Amino acid sequence: MNKFMGIGTLPRDGKLNGKDKNVLRFTLATPLGKNKKTKKERWAYVPCVVFRPSESTATLLTQNTKGIQIGLQGRVNTSKFESKGQTKYATDVIVDENTIKVVEDDAISGNATEGAKAA
Repeated sequence: MNKFMGIGTLPRDGKLNGKDKNVLRFTLATPLGKNKKTKKERWAYVPCVVFRPSESTATLLTQNTKGIQIGLQGRVNTSKFESKGQTKYATDVIVDENTIKVVEDDAISGNATEGAKAA
């Protein structure tokens, strides 16, 4: 089974790419715990993609989104491409648009409640 479920913070606004602006790319920052030596919080930055996003999803994830907490589900996808003559690999989460939810409280600390805003 290939399933990703995550709650995290949006560290920056998403971007619409592709012909006809039909590919939405954004990053989900999720906590990994504290570094044992420095005691600083460690974060994983998960690259996410929504294909053919609705207008409401595009607006939600591209306009003044820094710091918003969302929950989502999707599948992990690995791709291979050529860039400047080199083969490169990328791993993204292909998000199921219907699962994107804005989280109202501090979800990362475990006090999450699903908000009324849904994409």
